[in-house]
Amino acid sequence: MFSSIRVKLTIWNICVLALIVSALAVITYSLFVSVLRHETDENLTEMANTLSVAMQGEQNDGENDQKPDDLINESLGEFRFRDYQFAVYTIDGRFVAATMEGEIPRDLFSVDAEKFGTVTVGGKEYRAHLLPFQNENGEYKLYVFHSLEDEIALEARIRGTFYLIAPLLLLFAGIGGYFIARKSLKPIAAIADRANQISAANLHERLPVANAKDEIGKLAIAFNELLDRLDIEFDRQRRFIADASHELRTPLAIIRGESEVALSKETRSSADYQESLKVVNDEGKRLTKIVEDLFTLARADSGNLRANLDNLYLDELVGDCVRLIRTLADKRCLKLEFHSEETQIKGDEALLRRLFLNLMDNAVKYNFVGGSFTIDVSKNKVTIANTGDEIPKDQQRSIFDRFYRVESARGHEDETLMSGTGLGLSIARSIADLHHAALEYSRNDKGENVFTVVFPD
Repeated sequence: MFSSIRVKLTIWNICVLALIVSALAVITYSLFVSVLRHETDENLTEMANTLSVAMQGEQNDGENDQKPDDLINESLGEFRFRDYQFAVYTIDGRFVAATMEGEIPRDLFSVDAEKFGTVTVGGKEYRAHLLPFQNENGEYKLYVFHSLEDEIALEARIRGTFYLIAPLLLLFAGIGGYFIARKSLKPIAAIADRANQISAANLHERLPVANAKDEIGKLAIAFNELLDRLDIEFDRQRRFIADASHELRTPLAIIRGESEVALSKETRSSADYQESLKVVNDEGKRLTKIVEDLFTLARADSGNLRANLDNLYLDELVGDCVRLIRTLADKRCLKLEFHSEETQIKGDEALLRRLFLNLMDNAVKYNFVGGSFTIDVSKNKVTIANTGDEIPKDQQRSIFDRFYRVESARGHEDETLMSGTGLGLSIARSIADLHHAALEYSRNDKGENVFTVVFPD
């Protein structure tokens, strides 16, 4: 239960509120008691001053022949209050008179002059105030006592009120906090329920977004964007697997068919066997090439295809590729032109050789018989242009996709140095990305298809 965020938020809410309420109660109670004590002390001071003036007046009255102690007793008798009591002592501690019953504690005499203290007399608490006074008969100490019984009862009622209100307040705060947390976290529960229902079979579904402006809404949007990317990648993988299966099925079917034909007759001529084995060998080479290309792309996707960069001359590398492709170009009666200037870059020679062979191979396959084929190397740029049908604009973005082949080029699979499976340009793009180079397709003013590779300076 305590692992629930709603419960944790509720507990934290109660704890914080309890701390605030406790601090507020303590401060309020302390201020109330302080104000009450201050008011009591002021009343004690006023009462002591009034009684002192009255007793001094009685002593100074020349017509009064009573003894000083009797006059003090008489004055105290005239001051009778329910909550106030009085006691008078001489300066040396001799008792003179008092209006209260019970033995006055000895620690009363520790109350300094004109100061205040709390004493217990007869089991009751009193607030005491000492006021020294004198007359012609000597010096005296006047003690004024105020009963704290009412104040203590009031303070108890205040504390009881706090003890009652605080738990109720915390209870209501806990219940309210729980429902608020539950309502606030309800979108998360909905997101979790929907997320549990999403799988590879229904990856197109998205999480609900209650409020796009709050944190939960932004989280849901971020997850939906992640699902969008996953959906694209899953769709791409599904197409890749489907296309790979299709490409592998054709040569496998041919190999199986030829082997069945070769085994169907008990006696066949050596020429028949050689013809069947040649077909099997050609299709085996094609299968090998497809598997190698798939392995290369898988390494590129996983980040394991790395370029061993070293200084090399781009013009010499492209020139070697031109010599390899020339034979295939001659078969299609293509006019091949090669222009270059000395250019040094940092790159992986084996990977770059494959990149340019793939581009040149496509330039031969997608060309007219008797057309032209031009390769130009200048600075950090390699341009490969060929005559041929223009790639439709709606297909230009797809030519670098895996297993994609323009329809007009199908049927030239056998006239190639490379795979002929629609993986060549995908591999070329991956190799270019490894070298932080830009690989783009365009159509120039001469009506030629142009592939351009631009390396960073």
